[in-house]
Amino acid sequence: MLIETHLGRVAPGECDHLGHMNVQFYVAKVSDAAWHVMASIGITPSFIRERRQAPAAVRQEIAYLRELRAGDLLRMDSGLVEASEKRLTFYHRLTNLESGQVAMTSKVYTVNMDLDARRSAPLDPAVLAAALQRLLPEDAL
Repeated sequence: MLIETHLGRVAPGECDHLGHMNVQFYVAKVSDAAWHVMASIGITPSFIRERRQAPAAVRQEIAYLRELRAGDLLRMDSGLVEASEKRLTFYHRLTNLESGQVAMTSKVYTVNMDLDARRSAPLDPAVLAAALQRLLPEDAL
């Protein structure tokens, strides 16, 4: 149930004075990947604009496992590990394509937010059903 959510490379400008990709760019790739996972369960940009609700990140856990350097080819695979009435938890795995090594994993815990009231709100029933069908088994992490 993992889907490809990013395919790219480490740009030289994404590297810090230590010579490897800076943490801000890992987080940016996770943020971009989230849109593809959300779309896979029906939370598309048009859904967000029309329904005025979307998952809001409230906590993120990141494990930096291997350094990435300028020019390294990357693939992000993402999915869902938890879904409930108002909450979704996304999982992301960033792999160095050449070495096959996992460079980073992340879990992002979200609460579904009513964008006008700025309060939590129940997920759309169809979205919740789709999310429950796409949950990753524990051994996939």
